[in-house]
Amino acid sequence: GSYAWDSSSYCQRWQLYLSLAPLRSFEGHGADLLDMFRGSQYLVWYFRALGARIGKRVCLYPNGADPMMTEPELVTIQDGACIDEAALIAHLNTQGVFTLNRLHVGEQCVMRTFSRLQQSAVMEPRSVLGEHTLILPADRVQEGEWRQGWPAGRGYVIATPLRKGDLPALLTTSKEETTTAKTQQ
Repeated sequence: GSYAWDSSSYCQRWQLYLSLAPLRSFEGHGADLLDMFRGSQYLVWYFRALGARIGKRVCLYPNGADPMMTEPELVTIQDGACIDEAALIAHLNTQGVFTLNRLHVGEQCVMRTFSRLQQSAVMEPRSVLGEHTLILPADRVQEGEWRQGWPAGRGYVIATPLRKGDLPALLTTSKEETTTAKTQQ
């Protein structure tokens, strides 16, 4: 919903959270305490404690991020997803009116380095955002789609959707090929 910056208690609490975040930094080095937990289950637990709904086998920020997740209570990340050095932004500030909406990252989705998912956006299962990709508010990345571009429009889809269980031919081998390869060694 929409919240006036100067009168909403949510906005005031969010500002307090942002003001306290520097306490996690190491004196003189500028490194965040959370950087020690990049890509680990501990980081997943941290964001769950802040209200994020995160599934199993999720990898968060193995290469870091700035910011990591600004409104974790509005983010859902399903099983097997990987969020690299990407931004999950659930807010929009327009002339002092703070608009908040949920974000959804489906199962086995990948957000590559410097990709950005804006408020109300949805990534359906097994979709991928390439490097330097922006998904605009309320946009939907279809199941199995690979998107690239800033912003990534429908015309910038770089791969066709895959169905569950599909693998590129290069990654699959038949039993005969495997048996032949073992006997030749």
